[in-house]
Amino acid sequence: MPIVLWAAVLVVVCVGVAVLQARYPEHSKFLVLSCFAIAIGCTSLLRLTLLGGRVGTPVAAAIGLSLALSGPQPFSTGGRAPDSTWEVLATAVIGRALGALLSWWLLSDRPTPLSRLGPLIAVVVAALLYRDVPFFSGVSALDMYGAWGSHRWRSAAAMAVAGLVAGVVMLVISVYVHRGGRSFRAEFAEVARIQAALNAAVVSTSIAIALGMSALGVLAIPLMSAPLVLLRFALQQQAAVIATRRQTIAALAQLTDIAGYTPPGHSVRVARLSRRIGRELHLTDRELDELEDAARLHDIGQVSLAAPIPGGATIDVAPADQRGIADEGARIVRRTEVLDGVADIIESQVVQFKQVQEHGELVPLSGRIIKVCNAFEDLTRGDSALREAAIERLTLGIGYEYDPTVLDLLIKVTAPGAKHLG
Repeated sequence: MPIVLWAAVLVVVCVGVAVLQARYPEHSKFLVLSCFAIAIGCTSLLRLTLLGGRVGTPVAAAIGLSLALSGPQPFSTGGRAPDSTWEVLATAVIGRALGALLSWWLLSDRPTPLSRLGPLIAVVVAALLYRDVPFFSGVSALDMYGAWGSHRWRSAAAMAVAGLVAGVVMLVISVYVHRGGRSFRAEFAEVARIQAALNAAVVSTSIAIALGMSALGVLAIPLMSAPLVLLRFALQQQAAVIATRRQTIAALAQLTDIAGYTPPGHSVRVARLSRRIGRELHLTDRELDELEDAARLHDIGQVSLAAPIPGGATIDVAPADQRGIADEGARIVRRTEVLDGVADIIESQVVQFKQVQEHGELVPLSGRIIKVCNAFEDLTRGDSALREAAIERLTLGIGYEYDPTVLDLLIKVTAPGAKHLG
């Protein structure tokens, strides 16, 4: 179901609840909580693919946080809704459960409980700080909402503090859950900037919804969350552009295979092996993607040759010819004007490791990885039976031609029974 249709469903639900709330004020709390649960469930389908393949639901997270920060309602005879942290938590859990059910039913997706953990804990943290902790002369910020009527900025500031703390909690949990065996510090350094910016948008949207609830009621949910929905749409479009670029790189990488310059699947095998070694070296997701792109295109310079190299094995040609192929490949890639980092890696893949040790030449780690992986694949051509002979030959060049650390990891990840990481 497209995003426009889900947005329309959310608007219809909120308008319907607003009408019922005005007609049956004695049921205002139930109607408000039901509307929040449905809104969280529906917007859980508005997923956003973040860096490294992480999937987030920023609109649902914003509505969940606004639930924790909401209180006084128009047409309400019961004072405020929700009235307690328990009501907040129960509504958020029901909403997330509804979202998981809809994801399974409509998207054939089974989200893990851990993927829902961060937003729920963030809601609890925000609710406790804003609704329960007596920061102001023995009462909470929510209890001061009426007294601050002529100074509404104070309520907004209290919401902001509670929301920011909740946002930090959400960020920390997300990093911990998705770190995939990497150190927390490395993962945090990789995603903190982008994730923190998105969390800031989530928190600001939740504050806008919560402040709007006292005047507009549940109509504030679709009105105030609209900018975040549009931001999510823009980020998805950007992700689609990146995905298209990677598909273009994959197609371009097949050029040497189709033209007969390299054995079928050579660039794919080098890319997979390079990525596995990159993971072992704890490269960031961005560095891994760049490494994989360079590995896929590392032989593209061979298309400039008058005749193919026998078997496409650049390991068997003279160093000057290797340099010429790498330089031509880098020139081809630089013509795209968006892959300069990839071109630098392709250019560096032929540099001997002794240049690093003896002359201090700055050679990207990704280039040293591709050099080892390409040589291994040139020797084995994907045949595991040739592994031992290939490693024996590569070992003869350790410290001179190849980076010892990378070669050791190659031996580790290609060992029989080694776990293959994509």
